[in-house]
Amino acid sequence: MNHQEVTSAGDLPDQIWRWDAVDMAAHIRSGTISSREAVKSCFERIDAINPKLNAIVFADRERALLAADVADTQVRCRETLGALHGVPVTIKLNVDVEGEATTNGVPAFAQRIAPGDSTVVSNLRKAGAISVGRTNTPPFSFRWFTENPLHGRTLNPWDETVTSGGSSGGAGVSVAAGMCPLAHGTDIAGSIRYPAYVNGLAGLRATPGRIPAFHPTTGLRYLGLQTMSSQGPLARRMRDVRLGLSAMAGADRRDPMWVPAHMDFPDDASAVRVALVDDIPGSSLEPAIKAALNNAARILEAAGYAVERAMPPGLTEGIEIWQSIVMTEARMGMFAGVKAMGDESIQRSVENMMAGAPKIDLEGYALAIARRDELRRKWNEFMMRYPLILMPTSCRLPMKWGEDLGSAEDMKSVLVDQSPLITVAALCLPGLNVPTGVIDGLPVGVQLVADSFREQRLLVAGSIIERHVQMPNLHNGF
Repeated sequence: MNHQEVTSAGDLPDQIWRWDAVDMAAHIRSGTISSREAVKSCFERIDAINPKLNAIVFADRERALLAADVADTQVRCRETLGALHGVPVTIKLNVDVEGEATTNGVPAFAQRIAPGDSTVVSNLRKAGAISVGRTNTPPFSFRWFTENPLHGRTLNPWDETVTSGGSSGGAGVSVAAGMCPLAHGTDIAGSIRYPAYVNGLAGLRATPGRIPAFHPTTGLRYLGLQTMSSQGPLARRMRDVRLGLSAMAGADRRDPMWVPAHMDFPDDASAVRVALVDDIPGSSLEPAIKAALNNAARILEAAGYAVERAMPPGLTEGIEIWQSIVMTEARMGMFAGVKAMGDESIQRSVENMMAGAPKIDLEGYALAIARRDELRRKWNEFMMRYPLILMPTSCRLPMKWGEDLGSAEDMKSVLVDQSPLITVAALCLPGLNVPTGVIDGLPVGVQLVADSFREQRLLVAGSIIERHVQMPNLHNGF
């Protein structure tokens, strides 16, 4: 959309919720609008559409408006302003916001009040962002479908019969439906990229270690969670993803996995070879997705990239490794919580996933870690030739509700179709969903993958694709 159509201050308040974060921040800094106007505009949009969609399940409006007033005072006093100064954002329910419950979609956690902010929340505040709500997630943030007995189901604004994604489904819907321009999400098996995919958004899984992960309410983290879990932004435009990443990635030594990696690596497109992956072993790739991949490849070629069809090693092996590590750790901890505190849906979904995961001992777990290291080495060698990989985000168009609740065999099919999401997470790599248009009323997109800490490479290529496709926007269907 063209934000420049809004030219007079009198036209601004009713339109602000439609803007992206970059425009909103610029207008707040210049004094064209106030942060209070931006926050109120988003709350008005939330009031109008969230009762149906249920993306945001808690909002401290008084706190948000007070923060907006402080932000406006800082503008008037010409203080140093952060990159997201006064901009409304949403925060997922599985990280800590001081004084609020970190429920993670579990009724038993309804009174688990955070004594302090998670680092990512603190970093967003330092950048000037203002939370206008907490976004829904499945119990334990462990499904590609966002519904739970505490907060209910989050509907996809494009089609309520298909999933809103998970586990950052509330985050995705909050942005797709215009409740905010930028949302926080987490990802251990596609939980940022899949909600971005089904809601028509850009969604970045940053490299684990890029965005610090410290949460006052969280205890020990097993190795799989330490190394595979990531955080990142969801937005309607690539430039907002870039802005969100820079804000979220501030330092915190309390996370031993945090890496003070350089953020900007300028890319010369003519020097970057791209591997096009339009055939996934064991899966029948939807024709619309293959068409989107080939169109994205043509766009990148026209921009100077050298695109070749090539298959990275061990895509399906990545699923086995992910299951061996994550599901073994789940048996040691989370699965007991799912059985004791989860509803029927999360129990069945996890049981189906468990059924296909090998039951291994300590030696088997250590072997899985070693296999991951070996597969990662092979991917490193592959990415020496192909620094950028263009592949599906998912091999299916957005799933219908409950496709993970059938049999264990059904779940096996789901996992294969989600292998582009899972393997990227298993190998601790960054990935970016790039929306490419709408097919039969539903968003479709592609995934870009690069080496560790090369998010800039993803965002440069994603921005090129974005400029040459019909991006989903706020006028499509809602």
